[in-house]
Amino acid sequence: MELIQYPQQCSDKEVVKKIVALENMAWNNNGDTTFPRSPHTYVTSFVLIENDIAICHVGIRKCNLYHKGEIYKAYGLSEVVTHPHYRKRGLASFVINEAFKFILTQDADMSLFTCNKERVRFYTRCGWKAIQDSYLIGGTIEKPFRSDDLGLITMIKFISSKSHKHKDDFQNTDIVLELGEDQLW
Repeated sequence: MELIQYPQQCSDKEVVKKIVALENMAWNNNGDTTFPRSPHTYVTSFVLIENDIAICHVGIRKCNLYHKGEIYKAYGLSEVVTHPHYRKRGLASFVINEAFKFILTQDADMSLFTCNKERVRFYTRCGWKAIQDSYLIGGTIEKPFRSDDLGLITMIKFISSKSHKHKDDFQNTDIVLELGEDQLW
């Protein structure tokens, strides 16, 4: 197995094909070959390759988060997927850990994203915390895309001293990230 960090400025079409094939298998994207799907927030990906196929992928997104009078450098995990034949082996945990090590090098204030209820325990074991009654609002100002409308749970990990100091500001609230139309981490 080989772990590859695929940065945005890289144009290795073979790596992209492998990532897209894994995502299409997992989510039935109707053969969509767009990658990254939201280049203005995409930073990098970590992809595990074995036998010339992508078996696990974690994308990293970032944006400035304006929340209750503060500005935060926010990073999120996105497009986390493991090939069905490779699940339950700790590979996703390994790749997420490597992705988080990268986030720590970026002077991030926090990491936040959404997940299905069934995945909360997994991400909690990886170090994130579910914040109840707080919802990520992606999309745009004109077309907000709410996590609660999709039944998703907001996960957060406070990193900087500033984010720790203001962690109560993230309870029972909407957290607005302007990510682009139909985009949500």
